[in-house]
Amino acid sequence: MRHHPARLFRTLAAAAGLSLLALSSQSLLPTAAADTLPHLSADCFTYSPGQVIRTGHGVTIQGMKAELTGTQHRISVVSATAVDHKQKMDEAALTRLNAAVAYAALTAYHRGMTDVCSTQPLPEVEEVKNTLPELHWSGITMTRPDRVSTASSAHVNVLSTTPTIHVVFDASGLHSPGAILLPPTLSGDVSFTPAAQPPYHLTINRFQTVINGSDVTGTGTVVAGEGTKNLKADVHLSIGRIGEMIDRVNRVAPTELKAALLIARFMSAREPDHHVGWHIVVKNGTVKVNGVELPIPF
Repeated sequence: MRHHPARLFRTLAAAAGLSLLALSSQSLLPTAAADTLPHLSADCFTYSPGQVIRTGHGVTIQGMKAELTGTQHRISVVSATAVDHKQKMDEAALTRLNAAVAYAALTAYHRGMTDVCSTQPLPEVEEVKNTLPELHWSGITMTRPDRVSTASSAHVNVLSTTPTIHVVFDASGLHSPGAILLPPTLSGDVSFTPAAQPPYHLTINRFQTVINGSDVTGTGTVVAGEGTKNLKADVHLSIGRIGEMIDRVNRVAPTELKAALLIARFMSAREPDHHVGWHIVVKNGTVKVNGVELPIPF
C-alpha cells in the first residue's frame, strides 16, 4: 500500500455528503482526544482522524491526516472504513488500528523509520491478535519533500494473527509524477511475526503488478531496522514481456537508468512462459538488480 498512490478523485465535500447519509442510523463518536498513538510520542508521529462515525460493527473515518514528525512525510485519506470480522475490536481500537496502518504506510514511504521512531514500540501489534480486521481507504494523498503521490483506493485484510500475522492487500490508481517504474495497481500477500522493537522481519509470500506492459510477480523478505539506511530487502521478481517495459521506460528515463536496466535485462535468468528473473537487493540505501546497481533514489 504503499506510499505512491493516483488521481485526485473524491473531494472532502463528497465524502462528507456520504457520511451524512450514514447518520440516520448511527451515532457520532467523539473526535480523537490524542494526536498520536498511545505508544508513539508526538515527536515521532502525529495523527488526526477527522470525523469518526459508527457503522454497524465498524467505523467510517472522514478526513484522516497523519505525519512523521519533522520529516514533511504526510498522508491524508478522504474516507476510510475499518471493521473487525471477529467483532472483538471496539470503535476506539479500530480507530487506533487505522492510525497504526497510516504509521506503517508513512514509514514505508519514508523508506524506513526515523531515528526518533526507531526506539519506540510498534503500535497496536498486540491489540490485533485474535482479531480479523479489514480496512478500506479511498482518496489517498502522500507527500514528502521531493514528490506528491496519490492513490484512488487501498485495501488491507488480516487473514490470521496466530502464530504470525498474515495480511493481503491491494491498491489501485497509483500515481507519482516522475516515478517511471511505479505501477498503477498492485496486490500482495505478506506475513510477519510481531516484535516490540526493530528489526522487523516481513515475508512477501506473493506480490503482483503490471509495470509498463509487463506482468510482474515476486517473493522475498524485507527487514526494517533503525533509520532508512538499515532497510534491507532480498526479493525475486519474475517478469513477463520485459521488452515492453524497457521500451516504454527508455522513452522517458535518463541515460544512466536506461543503461542499468539494459544490463540488468542482459544478466537476467530465463524462466518458463517467456519470463525472466530479477534478483533485487536493497542494502545501505542502494538498489541492485542482478548485481547491477541502479541509479534510482531510494
